[in-house]
Amino acid sequence: MLDWLKRIWEGPVVATAEHPLFGPMELTRIRGEETWEAESVPVGDRTVAVYFRTSGSQLPSEAQIRFLQDMTRDVEAAFQKAATVLAPAYEGIHGPLTASLRETFQLSGIEVPLDGNPTRPWMLQFETLSGRYALFTVYFQDGVAVDVQHDS
Repeated sequence: MLDWLKRIWEGPVVATAEHPLFGPMELTRIRGEETWEAESVPVGDRTVAVYFRTSGSQLPSEAQIRFLQDMTRDVEAAFQKAATVLAPAYEGIHGPLTASLRETFQLSGIEVPLDGNPTRPWMLQFETLSGRYALFTVYFQDGVAVDVQHDS
């Protein structure tokens, strides 16, 4: 039953691969868009899920790997990129932030844009660290945070 729900939510897995940097990966195709997913990519002292947008089922390109490395080299910068939409979204649901974004959230997922080009669509996911669990997904276009989605 859970596998069936996962396929509906995430789309069917159409291929798998073992990547030398990211370990086991699954390729899904949803509404014509393909994404390679790696569940446990090390970032600092924890792991995050990484989603690589792709075309033609290509494994992550060197440009995508560089994008990911740049983004994870300075996690503080990732928080700053998301702050303009992340903080207001959190406050609209949970009230005023009583701590910094870094004390309120942890980075939990990164979608790497096609060709590693930050002007194409991509996203960052953040989980709350205390209180009721919540996942905030921040969407970027042209390198700027433009929208946020909240799931709890």
